[in-house]
Amino acid sequence: MFVILKQRAKSREYRSERSSAGRVEPSVHEWKGMASLSYPPMPPILSLVVIFILVYLIDTSNACGMQLCYDRWRTAASAADNGLIKPPNGEIPACVAHRTHLFCLIAEELNCRTNLQYQMTKRGIIHKMKNDKCYEGGDVFNASAVMDKGIIIRPNNLICTFRSKYDKTPIKYQHCGLFGDPHLRTFKDEFQTCKVEGAWSLVQNKYIMIMVTNNPVKDHGAATATSKLTVVIKKNEDCASHDFVTYRARTNYLPGTFENGRSDVGPDKSVAIQVMEPGKHVEIYLRFIDTTIRVRQIGRYFTFAIKMPQEIVEQSLGDDTQQLCVQGCPEQEQINYKKYLAEKRKIMDLNQGDIAMTSERASELCRQSQVVDFYFDSCVFDLMTTGDENFTIAAHQLLEDLTELSPDIVKTQENRTYLNYEEIHPSSGCRLKSNFIPWTCALAVLLCFLFDQRNS
Repeated sequence: MFVILKQRAKSREYRSERSSAGRVEPSVHEWKGMASLSYPPMPPILSLVVIFILVYLIDTSNACGMQLCYDRWRTAASAADNGLIKPPNGEIPACVAHRTHLFCLIAEELNCRTNLQYQMTKRGIIHKMKNDKCYEGGDVFNASAVMDKGIIIRPNNLICTFRSKYDKTPIKYQHCGLFGDPHLRTFKDEFQTCKVEGAWSLVQNKYIMIMVTNNPVKDHGAATATSKLTVVIKKNEDCASHDFVTYRARTNYLPGTFENGRSDVGPDKSVAIQVMEPGKHVEIYLRFIDTTIRVRQIGRYFTFAIKMPQEIVEQSLGDDTQQLCVQGCPEQEQINYKKYLAEKRKIMDLNQGDIAMTSERASELCRQSQVVDFYFDSCVFDLMTTGDENFTIAAHQLLEDLTELSPDIVKTQENRTYLNYEEIHPSSGCRLKSNFIPWTCALAVLLCFLFDQRNS
């Protein structure tokens, strides 16, 4: 210490001598050694900007989905620790958890690429995988494979789970259904009966395309029904497939797999088919857009029901394709089923008209089928035009499917189980309705009375 102080004293004496000889004193910012660096102070505003950028880049893990990936890894790691993951290629179980975490982060790259924590976490996982000798293209954690072993996987912990852009409000869903001869309920809850023979689009957006083919019902004139249904999941490398995936059903063939032979595609089975009843009922679920599709074969024909988030439905509005679920049937393809039912109400004998069943008999069968409102009217219409009692089942199942997909639908129902002809197609004659005499009928009676009085 004494030596250091002595050297500093000599240094001061040397600078004093140079100053007295007319030399210029060094500036206050002259370099004075590594221990005494000095810089101009940083402006306060610039400091705040730097701090804000650092906080933004570091503390955005939840916004970009890193928390979801962490939860996903934690669940996979727990399954690995419990011996529920056994890689087939000799890897250690931790490799599956690492790979699951990495694939999830890759799927979130678009939202997280500017996040420093994201980049560090991703590099760290890649380093772990190299140390543990994990394969890059191996298996990821399959949630459904361990569901029956007691591990509960919550949907929001899965890769490719739909997240609404309206985070603070519940997801709003819309529904569409097609059944019978055929009858349509659009996403806007409009009810129509249509001809639409041939191939027609039901839904089309950047994720999915659904088409139906309607053919004439054999030996029943102009009646048509759905004999073929095609669902195409469009290319989506993150949450579906690198190529189009197609599901196709036709008369007497309701498969339980896609055309490629698989029953699921995408991470964590983000697109999957579930066979509810072989040959009769299948359900397709697309988790990345939270959309459920139900297809049933009843007799020789199909029913179709879909539940889709409103914000996904809105993406279909810009497409120029005529989509029955979105725009409804073209006006020239619509049938005024109310007028038809009203005109046929008096026909009692099958030999007196072109109907296959009387309205009374059809109404009774439809009541037994427990359908109401539009579905009741449609059921009666189908029985009168075709006589095929399978259409009562179709109406019942479609109503049941829509009710299960959206229980709130029951709040809009009147639960009517009869044909109200005055509401369907008002007659020109005078009819009593709820003990009310229309003023036109009263006027007609009065005129008849005055005419009789004049003649007498």
